[in-house]
Amino acid sequence: MEAVEEQSAKTEEQKGTIKVTVCLSLSGLAEGGMEVYKEFEKQIEENAATAELQERGGCSLGQVGCRGYCSKDVLVDVYVPGQDRVTYERVKPESVKQIMNDHILGGKPSARLAAKADYYETLNKQTRAAFANGGNVDPENIQDYIEVGGYESLRKVLTTMQPKEVIDEVIKSGLRGKGGGGFYTGKKWEKCARQDSERKFIVVNGDEGNPASYMDRSIMEGCPHQVIEGMIIGAYAIGGTDGIIYTRSDYSIAVHRLNKALADLREKGWLGDNIMGTGFSFDIYVHEGMEAFIGGESTALLASIEGKRPFPKAQPPHSVQKGLWGNPTNLNNAESWATVPKIIEKGADWYTSMGPDNAPGCKSWAIAGNVKYNGIMELDMNTTLGEIIDDYCGGILKKKKLKVMHVGGVTGGLLSEECLDVKTDYESLKKAGALMGQASFAAYDQSACVIDLVRFSIGFNETETCGKCTPCRIGMTLIRNLLDDIAEGRGKLEHLDKLESMCHEIQVTSLCGLGETAPNMVLTGIRYFRKEFERHIVDQICDAAKCTGLYRYVVKADDCVACGACIKPCPTGAITGGTKKFAAHIDMDLCINCNACYQACNFLAIE
Repeated sequence: MEAVEEQSAKTEEQKGTIKVTVCLSLSGLAEGGMEVYKEFEKQIEENAATAELQERGGCSLGQVGCRGYCSKDVLVDVYVPGQDRVTYERVKPESVKQIMNDHILGGKPSARLAAKADYYETLNKQTRAAFANGGNVDPENIQDYIEVGGYESLRKVLTTMQPKEVIDEVIKSGLRGKGGGGFYTGKKWEKCARQDSERKFIVVNGDEGNPASYMDRSIMEGCPHQVIEGMIIGAYAIGGTDGIIYTRSDYSIAVHRLNKALADLREKGWLGDNIMGTGFSFDIYVHEGMEAFIGGESTALLASIEGKRPFPKAQPPHSVQKGLWGNPTNLNNAESWATVPKIIEKGADWYTSMGPDNAPGCKSWAIAGNVKYNGIMELDMNTTLGEIIDDYCGGILKKKKLKVMHVGGVTGGLLSEECLDVKTDYESLKKAGALMGQASFAAYDQSACVIDLVRFSIGFNETETCGKCTPCRIGMTLIRNLLDDIAEGRGKLEHLDKLESMCHEIQVTSLCGLGETAPNMVLTGIRYFRKEFERHIVDQICDAAKCTGLYRYVVKADDCVACGACIKPCPTGAITGGTKKFAAHIDMDLCINCNACYQACNFLAIE
């Protein structure tokens, strides 16, 4: 990462101009990045003829993709020749003029808007491979990627290495698939290379249905060329003839930038026939899939590409043997493909210098929750969950206490503070009861309710199941019904044992990974937070006040002015009094917890 930044800074120094870049990732755009970009355009144009700007060598403006710190968007970088980069955070259009006057024209960074020291410290602690160029290159400018060493790994492979040597290097690196399964990438390549077929497919799984994960999207948006370079290297290694980038149709920014990158490569002669004049031919196209969670399952994804309904199917045969239209197909997610060029560039030993022996390297995580910093962070696999919170995320907000860690998204698991020393590799998380899944991580304080988190995840999986197999289709609904009973005051202690039994049965009998992993949320929730489940059942109390079914509405007689405003919206007639100077009274036997009375009271007399 440091080498990339140094090379980028060197390039700008050679140009002798000040460079401004604006983050136009999805999160940057959502926070007003395009408005900030246009304001910089306006300010640069207005000041282009001024003596101050001409004296400083002029100023260029560009866009960059995601660097990970989404909570700080809109992020703006200012590169002054011969000086360190200065990052400005949470930039608004109205802040642009001050940055222009203070820094670009005046030569002094604007201290009020510039990122603080701890931001840089946290950023520099990360180990970056797939996100090595995050925030450093224009995703729509192939020359930017070339200037930071892009496609040199491809050139090295095509001109100096045999296909088997490439596979051996990936095997030596210990790279494991970063989509959740953790299969050894090199072994998969080797098996696909051995298949005797005139046609072989290289496929990117860029479908992220997990509501908390967006690493693949950010990589494809922020540096599409790195994903594509990894694909072409993989195709050369296994004898691939056709490449397909499968992504969601609602990833419109990624789709646009991927297609532009492919078009630019074809124009240079680096994609299609006779790549780089080496005689190797391979082409890629983008396939926009449906926005369905099950579409990310490998066999369902391949069925979708073939124009069929995305139904999972039993394996073997595996896709490397019989995949798209019966041909050998090598499928990895976007992050895995983007990591390959860095392994070829720096060598397998560099990659194995990180992480434990059974999971070398690094992994990107989508971070959220009650923490100071959130976004995407690429971390050494030796990193513990506690280190993520304290060293990379700045700790729990407002010095509150950690309650629960949600690892792996809707098919991952819930872990307590006793798991802070658990490492983020596949086996360590599995031993703790969770799964890496699509590598989302959220840390919550006491304001979170475990039952609420479990209900959300099970409800999501219930909605997203393809319905093909009975255990998943019916089982998810039965689990959700029991969780609803617990959250609404109808739960019984025997429901906990019943939930565990049903979850184990669904895991064993389901057809695909969705049914096998979705029950983890329930199992880890009961394993680490059984007392909270029991408090909901026995005491009928949700300490986090998230389960509205356990709400008890009380009228504070001293504050009630008997206006009657709460009576009319009550759908069950549970409220009496409230007129003729008598305070209102709520009959909880009739109350359905609709919250209408609370919303109607303008005197805060109902609590």
